Amino acid sequence: MAVFGNVNTDDVLERLEKAFGNWKPNPASAALTDKRTGITTPTKPERVEEERDKKQAVLAIGFKGAALDSPDRYALELIQESCSDLGSRLFLRIRDELGLAYYVGAQNMLGIGTGVFSFYCGTAPEKAAQVEKELLNEARLLAESGLTPEELKRSKAKIIGQKKISRQDLASHAMNMVLNEVYGLGHDFTEHEDEKLQAVTLEDCVAAARKYLVPDRYVVAVVKPSANAVDEE
Repeated sequence: MAVFGNVNTDDVLERLEKAFGNWKPNPASAALTDKRTGITTPTKPERVEEERDKKQAVLAIGFKGAALDSPDRYALELIQESCSDLGSRLFLRIRDELGLAYYVGAQNMLGIGTGVFSFYCGTAPEKAAQVEKELLNEARLLAESGLTPEELKRSKAKIIGQKKISRQDLASHAMNMVLNEVYGLGHDFTEHEDEKLQAVTLEDCVAAARKYLVPDRYVVAVVKPSANAVDEE
């Protein structure tokens, strides 16, 4: 538990001791925090498709990603940002140039043991196959040459700026500190994020992309309109 604000420390400790002092540790909680099962990396492309009562198709391509405590997380976070804003290479190529997407971007989801780095896109059902090819090509280009200097500079400025804004909120401080302690990162982990992001180089981004965006080791998930949805349209 974390408490932030203009509070009296002794009073807070007394209240917490009164409310929670008799609680006993649950062995199951220790087992959960120590468990680092991770995600099995596909050895070949895998595919999952599902139909829903929707008008558009949603496609995601997921690669095995970094763990919460991995130093690679910073480069992947910057790659994610460079692929997700309105001026990103994905947006300009897939939406503006080719007209294939309603929205497009990337997500870097960190996890205990390992995580997932994915590209996603909302598109017309008949364009899903072409979108898939374009996203895989963008992953290949990132692994070959990484980010441009301008992409890296813009991503750093945006992410660090967003983090600074979020730290103006006491609830955000409390949440970050508690979670960082639970995950074993340390209560002061957030204080060093900016400098670690700023230290990421173009070479770091190439190395991270090559390590995680491995050709033929990914899962494609596609949600398509059901036959009824298509008929109604």
